[in-house]
Amino acid sequence: SLIRFDAKAEKERKIKFLEENLYSEKKGWQHTWKNEEAKYPAFLDDLAYLMQAYIQLQETTGKSDYLLKAKTLAGFVLQNFSDDETPFLFFTHQDQNDVIIRKKEVYDGAVPSGNAVMAHNLLYLSVVFDIPAWKEKAYNMTDSLGNAIVRYPTSFGVWASLMQILIKGINEIAVVGADAETVRKEILKKYLPGKILQSSLKEDKVFPLLQGKNTKDKPVLLYLCKDYSCRQPVATVHELL
Repeated sequence: SLIRFDAKAEKERKIKFLEENLYSEKKGWQHTWKNEEAKYPAFLDDLAYLMQAYIQLQETTGKSDYLLKAKTLAGFVLQNFSDDETPFLFFTHQDQNDVIIRKKEVYDGAVPSGNAVMAHNLLYLSVVFDIPAWKEKAYNMTDSLGNAIVRYPTSFGVWASLMQILIKGINEIAVVGADAETVRKEILKKYLPGKILQSSLKEDKVFPLLQGKNTKDKPVLLYLCKDYSCRQPVATVHELL
């Protein structure tokens, strides 16, 4: 018999493995897992990608706890990797003493830079939790590279996509109701860049996009918003698009 592969469950299993094996209260997040042992303090890239994974898992699963974990991680990164002289973030933790110099990476090569991914994360979370300072941080990081991004977009691909989002604005999508999971899966089948997607069975006062949202006795309602100002809710993905 064939066993159906559950991609969502597999992603959650992997993130749980990271949490259980590469993090401890004493050492914090670690970079490497080898021979049943976690080693070396996590770098900016590690934490930026982990945060991105939390954000994407929330969109995939509808579980808001992942956003809370991303928020906590963002606060940790800003506290321990920030540079007082520029808007960018260092590659290494401020307490890591085994490096000669603390470098800052901004180029998007085969692997996007930790700074670019962090800027995306901060912009996303600034809307999810209504934290204007994080949005300003993402803007300042991008603005500092403005001319370079336009002149050499192939070296700043992730930055270029962030610049477009900052200019055009973010589509904030809230899906609320008993059929939220079905509708969320349908939305995820569409290519919709520059969006934030949150879903819930009912109103959730913890998150601004889910506050004051009710189904009005309908199975599900879809809200399209910008800067928390929402259009009249619709009942189908076709209407949303």
